[in-house]
Amino acid sequence: MKLNNIRAIFFDADDTIVDHKECERQALLFLFSKIDKEYKEQYQSIFRPLDRELWDSAEHGLNTIPKKDIPEYRFKEFFKRIDLNYNDYRKANELFKEGLANSTALTENAYEITQYLYCKNYKLYVVTNGIVELQKPRIRNSKISKFISDIIVSEEVNSCKPDSKIFRVLLDKINMKSNEVIMIGDSLEKDIQGAKNANLKAIWYNPDNKINNTKIEPYYQITNLIQLKEIL
Repeated sequence: MKLNNIRAIFFDADDTIVDHKECERQALLFLFSKIDKEYKEQYQSIFRPLDRELWDSAEHGLNTIPKKDIPEYRFKEFFKRIDLNYNDYRKANELFKEGLANSTALTENAYEITQYLYCKNYKLYVVTNGIVELQKPRIRNSKISKFISDIIVSEEVNSCKPDSKIFRVLLDKINMKSNEVIMIGDSLEKDIQGAKNANLKAIWYNPDNKINNTKIEPYYQITNLIQLKEIL
């Protein structure tokens, strides 16, 4: 099944073309090296769910920790859980962010598929939630930067997926209609529903073969980015 009339492709970043788990691991390694503490591989399995729980709770208005305090609080709680004697949580957060911004790990076949699509004359863009200082460097410093025309981050437009504004801002910027663009992302709630809210077709990247228990229906589903060759 080939899609016709598509001129541009919007990619989500984390867990779609950017390997967020590996970037996070590299950021933790960087942090621990800078504070001269021993890093153990099991630390990520403690930090990752803690970090996600805090941000997810804040997003749904369920968090007792103010959103602005989460960056430092997560390290206070993390260090407590791993029994690490270090209490400069502000510095820990800054070092983690620096490490994350400089991490450029890509997901499986991200380079191959972006190169393929670029050579097919599609315009490629990244549409991601997050903050500019973390998201843009990871794309711009990665191997796929030469294939990406532009990156739009929720922070700079005051709009997070699934709100349609972030998509509409980019559509206006590149002067394209919604039927000329397709969105590819790993989150049904943010990427797929967000794209649908902006009247874009959306492909669900589902490498773990998760069951869709929502009412959100992607236009198409793939388990490997290389499958996009069958569609585009």
